[in-house]
Amino acid sequence: MPEMDWGGGHQAGAHCALHPEAPAQGTCTRCGNFMCATCTGGGRQSSCPTCRARTGGQEFPFTRDTWSLSGLWDYCFPLFKREWVMISVSVLVVLGITLIVQLVGNVLPMIGQALDSVALSVGLTVVSFFVQNVVQGVLGLGVMRMLLDVLHGQRADIGRLFSQLHKIGVYLVSLLIVFLGVALLMGLMAAILFVIAVPLDTFPPSFEEMAWDSTRIVAAVCVGVLFVPVLVYLTLPLYLLQPELAYAEHPSAVQAIRNCYAYMRGQRLAAVGFGLMNMVLLFVGVLACCVGLFPALGMSYLLLAALYLSLRSGDAPRG
Repeated sequence: MPEMDWGGGHQAGAHCALHPEAPAQGTCTRCGNFMCATCTGGGRQSSCPTCRARTGGQEFPFTRDTWSLSGLWDYCFPLFKREWVMISVSVLVVLGITLIVQLVGNVLPMIGQALDSVALSVGLTVVSFFVQNVVQGVLGLGVMRMLLDVLHGQRADIGRLFSQLHKIGVYLVSLLIVFLGVALLMGLMAAILFVIAVPLDTFPPSFEEMAWDSTRIVAAVCVGVLFVPVLVYLTLPLYLLQPELAYAEHPSAVQAIRNCYAYMRGQRLAAVGFGLMNMVLLFVGVLACCVGLFPALGMSYLLLAALYLSLRSGDAPRG
């Protein structure tokens, strides 16, 4: 398959298979042919017109300039009603596999404890954490890939859950970059709050001798509250990272993160409203004796996939 970076731009010298005069803007995830901006529908389609005709695919109707919460709901809900059984089963399968892996992961450190080996116990804990994150992440990408297909008019195929195994490396690199970035941001905020609570010029030689000033503590708490919207603003684009990795056939970790921030440009406030709507949906699912949680999770993921397709379509900026 011709390989290219979905993150932005096109492979140098490549041209569209259907429109040879037009430069390539992407590759079809089904046949691998190069596609121009016309074939991709302004970034809304992951397969070429020929493959969409063969599989019964349809055009996604929204762009970053035309989407709305009610519009996404009205478009997604009929699709969900048509495919709700397979979507709910897919969510149940993912949660079941993840739970099994977590149970096995919790048992592994006990082996080191039984052998009275601290090093072995720590090593098995690290391995367990690594495996749990890989399994959960790759299966999450599989669910998202299946739902992106549903939004393009295809049937929900549970086999797509295991179609993203080749992206394990990219997923782990993305996770590491996000972890380091968020840790650096949180560390910087914590340092600022600590300096507000305890001035460095009055810092005691030991923590036990520290004299806390209630006024400074209140000030630090107030500043910490003000940091919350800043943290949301800076991390909100990462909400799109999973669908971005699932959508691209050969994603780049750094480019995927850059694209997420580019897609969210000028859309953060609307995305916050979208997130609140999803939270209400999940809460209603929990209230339905927890049985409704699986369909609610499926619908929530479907709406997220629709939001992603909307924000990357039209005149979407690239990172």
